[in-house]
Amino acid sequence: MMLSRASCVLRTRAVCHSFSTFSMKNKALKALGNKALGSSKSKKKEEEKLPIHHYSSTDREESSSPIEPISTEKVQLEAATEKVKPLPSATDNTLGRLHEFAPKIVVAGVGGAGGNALNNMVAKELKGVDFLALNTDAQHLSTTLTDNRLQLGVELTRGLGCGANPDAGQKAAEECREDIEACLSDAHMIFITAGMGGGTGTGAAPVVAEIGYQMGILTVAVVTLPFNFEGTHRRRLALEGVQRLQEVVDTIIVIPNQNLFSLATHETSFVDAFRMADDVLLGGVKSITDLMTSPGLINLDFADVQSVMHGMGNALLGTGVASGDDRCVEAAKLALENPLLGNASEEMDIGTAKGMLVNITGGADMTLFEVDKAAQFITSRVDDDDANIIFGSAYDESLKGSIRVSVVATGIDQAPFF
Repeated sequence: MMLSRASCVLRTRAVCHSFSTFSMKNKALKALGNKALGSSKSKKKEEEKLPIHHYSSTDREESSSPIEPISTEKVQLEAATEKVKPLPSATDNTLGRLHEFAPKIVVAGVGGAGGNALNNMVAKELKGVDFLALNTDAQHLSTTLTDNRLQLGVELTRGLGCGANPDAGQKAAEECREDIEACLSDAHMIFITAGMGGGTGTGAAPVVAEIGYQMGILTVAVVTLPFNFEGTHRRRLALEGVQRLQEVVDTIIVIPNQNLFSLATHETSFVDAFRMADDVLLGGVKSITDLMTSPGLINLDFADVQSVMHGMGNALLGTGVASGDDRCVEAAKLALENPLLGNASEEMDIGTAKGMLVNITGGADMTLFEVDKAAQFITSRVDDDDANIIFGSAYDESLKGSIRVSVVATGIDQAPFF
């Protein structure tokens, strides 16, 4: 009886031990399972961060197979059957960028008179050019009708002008040499307009011209001389400025203000008289830009203008419009004999010209014989048989009943102002 009770106790302890061992095992397995589950989750998150590469059974078979050598016949067959792409057309490449090849022409107004001439061209909506105003007088500079302004000699003159001192104007321009170069960096041709005899125009215009000339820009100066009533001192300064300009420009056109009296009447106002001089510059610049920018029946381009104006010295610019009988000859006469520039047969002596651009424009009624007659009249005035004369002709429907003749004569020997 006692033995059986003892054996029951032993069995009970063994069972409890086994249960406790089983329970501990279950707890251990559960803990291990949770750890394994956590590690698998973190591993899954890391795998999600990495790029997933899907490999098909075909890929595995191809990767395990040896690389076959490429036969020459197969390469030739693929090259022969490959679709050939059409080559880009030169026309397609340039049609959208034609403006990149248009010459850039800059009109630079230097000083007060130059700024006034520039304002006249802006007000009359001259097309095909960029405008640049340069002055030591900050107040006057602010009145110019262009946003491209450059104040000269900020440290030297402090925006108060030069006081009719050309040396101060020259130093002011030298102070801003790098700024001037930046303004002219992509120009092909520059017209410099200024009034000679003062401070900024007389002193700074030659510096601006020299910068453009050294940069390889076709440089043309159109300047005015003072009235007789302004005195001999101012005229002497003006002539000295013109002489300095002649050394650093390709072509120079000089307009004596005194010649305004040949056009003005007793009723002509002082302001209108100066506008006449400004219109000479406007007409000259417009005749040049029209030659290059207006498509013509006989076309003229920038290279033609450059061949006639490069390094030619004294020049004459003129435009004439006429209608009625013998209109072609009358238009040619008006182009050659601009009263503001002087009488072509006496002072400018167009017969000594070494180069000439002639553009004859008319409406649908302009005849071949009229073009020939105008051209013969102009060329007959040139003495040099080797003169470089280039003709252009254009159609303008607004000129029905009229003919316009534009002339640029360069390389004229006589300098009538000295």
